Amino acid sequence: MRKEKTDMKAKLRRQELCIGTHVSLGEGVVSEMMGNLDYDFLWIDMEHSCINTDQLLNHLMGARASGINAIVRIPWNDPVLAKPVLDAGADGIICPMVRSYEEAHRAVEATSYPPGGVRGYGPRRAAMFGMISGEDYRAHADENILRFIQLEHIDALRDLDRILTIPEIDAFIFGPNDLSGSLGKLGHTQDEDIRQIIDEAIARIRAAGRVAGVSLGAADEDSLRDWYRRGVRMISSGYDVKYIMSGAKENLAAMKRAFGILDTEKP
Repeated sequence: MRKEKTDMKAKLRRQELCIGTHVSLGEGVVSEMMGNLDYDFLWIDMEHSCINTDQLLNHLMGARASGINAIVRIPWNDPVLAKPVLDAGADGIICPMVRSYEEAHRAVEATSYPPGGVRGYGPRRAAMFGMISGEDYRAHADENILRFIQLEHIDALRDLDRILTIPEIDAFIFGPNDLSGSLGKLGHTQDEDIRQIIDEAIARIRAAGRVAGVSLGAADEDSLRDWYRRGVRMISSGYDVKYIMSGAKENLAAMKRAFGILDTEKP
């Protein structure tokens, strides 16, 4: 049975936890399969994957079929990249590597119609191919779209107070690896200094009444609970490639145990 789509805007306004997982493979059926699970959203990644716009359309159809929010990370904070994703019917946009108030403001402009933005008009699938009138779509599109920016560079945290004044952004999502890289410690996300910098930023986000989020390639229960305790309320963890490889490794290990096949060290 098709589940009811989470009202993420309402949950985030109430500072309630929203959980999701990442999609990076090209086949749209991946989104349909994982969308049937009780996640609030799928993070469909066009930045670190080979998903193109044709494949994205299949992912969006799969997400709609299973009743889940389809949030798309575009490759860069560029209105040219955001426009076809929105017109194809994505529920939201994630803009990576936003480093300043000006860049955050451009992300909002790219996802908004004039006079508040620069999004060109031509929604097609987003307006259900004409089933939603142009007047109705234009009246509600800006308020319905979910907008997220990623805090992946120390420059963004230096300008965070100004960035937090932009009301249209629904959550501010940390990218711990790139953020640590901008401080010369790529991958050392548990470094004491990195943790302190992130914790201070989370505190500023929450003090402003806004939502902090995080994107994790993989995380165990302790790590997930740690992020929640630190104040994060939008968490995306795990991804399709990992799920396939984990299952394949478990199956291979079971077959080797069953048939007495010994692992040999490869040269």
